[in-house]
Amino acid sequence: METQLGYAGTSIRKKTAFWPSYLCFTVFGVLIPFSKSDVQAVNVLLSVLLALAVGLLAVKLQITLFNSGNPALRLETAGQFAPEAVSAGMVFMIPFTVLAVLARLLLNWDAVMPFASAAIMTAAATAGAEVMKKGAQGIKNVLIPSGLAFVLSTGWMMLVAMLP
Repeated sequence: METQLGYAGTSIRKKTAFWPSYLCFTVFGVLIPFSKSDVQAVNVLLSVLLALAVGLLAVKLQITLFNSGNPALRLETAGQFAPEAVSAGMVFMIPFTVLAVLARLLLNWDAVMPFASAAIMTAAATAGAEVMKKGAQGIKNVLIPSGLAFVLSTGWMMLVAMLP
């Protein structure tokens, strides 16, 4: 049994960090305009804002889906399982972000969005696997977030194509 010093009834809960995923989305947002022939500051700003909006949607919608799809686990863990699982899943965006940076800077490839789409899909599926590791039942925990990631990445690609 663990002894906690301090006030009775307090729970020490670590804060779930989403900054690595938002940083990855920001890097993708910065890289996207550089795949075009002329780079304008407005395009970079719009691309970064769009990337952060997609990142925020990806994180918040996955947490909402996991919480609504697993009410017993939500009650058991006081709603902490979903943010922790999404945060752990989003860490898997980092290798794809590094590969996108290397591909753009070293190889001069214009393939940022395929790396971004793969990163979102992998992160969502991994978050679903993390939820299942915490005790959730059903393949829905992997399929539904993967479907959400597919819709978000496809929408992101379409919006990026419309940037001036």
